[in-house]
Amino acid sequence: MRFFRDIKDFILSYKYPLDKYFLVSFPKTGRTWLMHMIDDLQNKGKQKIHIEYTHDMSEIIIENGYRQDPKVLFNYNHRYRYRRSKVIFLVRDPRDVIVSHFYQVTRRSKNPFVFNSISEFVRHKVYGFERIIFFYNMWYKQKYIPKDFLLIKYEDLINDGVNETCKITKYLNLDVSLDQIKDTYINFTAKKMRKKEIKDNLDLFNASGEDKNSLKVRNAKVGGYTNELNDEDIQFCKSKMKNLSTFFDYN
Repeated sequence: MRFFRDIKDFILSYKYPLDKYFLVSFPKTGRTWLMHMIDDLQNKGKQKIHIEYTHDMSEIIIENGYRQDPKVLFNYNHRYRYRRSKVIFLVRDPRDVIVSHFYQVTRRSKNPFVFNSISEFVRHKVYGFERIIFFYNMWYKQKYIPKDFLLIKYEDLINDGVNETCKITKYLNLDVSLDQIKDTYINFTAKKMRKKEIKDNLDLFNASGEDKNSLKVRNAKVGGYTNELNDEDIQFCKSKMKNLSTFFDYN
């Protein structure tokens, strides 16, 4: 079955325009934030690019409650559909991701998952922490397949946001000025996006109330996992992080 899936994806790659871009990420790595900034910069530059935002089969549930087969990610791990496109691969520290993802799948989605604790979720072989490590490593090994590949780290967007956004706009060939980039970055801070979400004024998804852990734009912090995971969970994640490629520089 994997062979036929690879053939299908190879053929699919020819249906995309040659100037196609993909923003690929695991859930809860900042995709919504970056997606809104890219869309705003397209409007500022008065140009439209062919870009698709995808979790690339890494999600275990979407907000309408649909649960895809979680093992699809592990069974079909070649990425030939991207071979004629350019990819931005957005990552975030897996320890912060697992915390935010837990609240996403248990609080935000319809037909949510139920776990006895966040510790149970972290350790789940299919849904938990190791899923993130697998997804990152899979893309590291196949980053040569797209025409071009750009790694963007959530932490860099937080700590050096304007320069990172400049890097992205250059990669996307967006004709925007530095002042326009600064304006976009300032207008799409987590605090401002959170306020819009609570008022149900944030495009592309609906508000889920004011409870922090039910929000799409939740903490948006670097290293927040230290306040949300117990010592045993942190040590478990640390042990699994040894399997993560040093390419991502999270070790």
